[in-house]
Amino acid sequence: MKFRLINHKTQRLSAKYLTDVYDLSNEHSEYTYCCVPNGELGITVVLEGECHIKTEDGWQKQSNVHLYGLINKVQLLKMSPNYREISIGFYPHYLQLFLKDSLHSINKTNGTDLFDLLKKDKVNKLYENLSQCNNDEALMGKIEDFLKDNILLEELDKRVLVAHHLITNENMYKVDEISSILNVTSTTLRTIFNKHVGISPKDLIKIHRIKKGLGFQVSSEESLTQIAYRLNYFDQAHFCRDFKDSIGISPKQYYLNSQLYSDFSDFQHWGYDSFGNII
Repeated sequence: MKFRLINHKTQRLSAKYLTDVYDLSNEHSEYTYCCVPNGELGITVVLEGECHIKTEDGWQKQSNVHLYGLINKVQLLKMSPNYREISIGFYPHYLQLFLKDSLHSINKTNGTDLFDLLKKDKVNKLYENLSQCNNDEALMGKIEDFLKDNILLEELDKRVLVAHHLITNENMYKVDEISSILNVTSTTLRTIFNKHVGISPKDLIKIHRIKKGLGFQVSSEESLTQIAYRLNYFDQAHFCRDFKDSIGISPKQYYLNSQLYSDFSDFQHWGYDSFGNII
């Protein structure tokens, strides 16, 4: 599997609304990999081959243009030989500006067909435009056009922006404290998040904590306890429970496997073989 980031910072709307744009491809053999929750979501355009996602009912084929992300568990995906996709990653609180339906309604375990959220002609136009691009500059030009043509709202509820900043930049992890700063009740904050972000503030806090923890290094049980405290957990047990619930393995299994750590640092997709028999 080959992964390559595409510079999106040169475009005005892309720089504001997108976390990343990347080109993911596979050559002559099938490849299975794992995705972990990271608090982000976006649009995947499959230009060549097929992608399947593991569900309770078996492997489900993803549509050529689908919404991914905001997952709450590790996802297992399989790429066909000669596969290629372009993925457009959004800040979760900004994607709502482009969708006709609330993010609260999207599927957290399977990809959501973009036809369910945007008009068919707009989805087809995005697919056709990206299929014809021969270089990164052309790709970003078409993605910028897509953003420009499909934005529905110019402004987002500013309370969402403040809350997102407090969680991701100020490491504030208590919903009642965030609600107090915004002068709203915790129930109101949850309602705002479900509408504009697609997950609750508590879920975003959990994802942010675990994502931050994945970047730490651990060499002993004592270090694991220190990480729990650095992430403002009450104790190590709570941290371990959240970690395993999100990632599918325990913190100890993750930190002692150098391959997992390296893969996650690269692009947050883990080769399935890296897990061995862990999951």
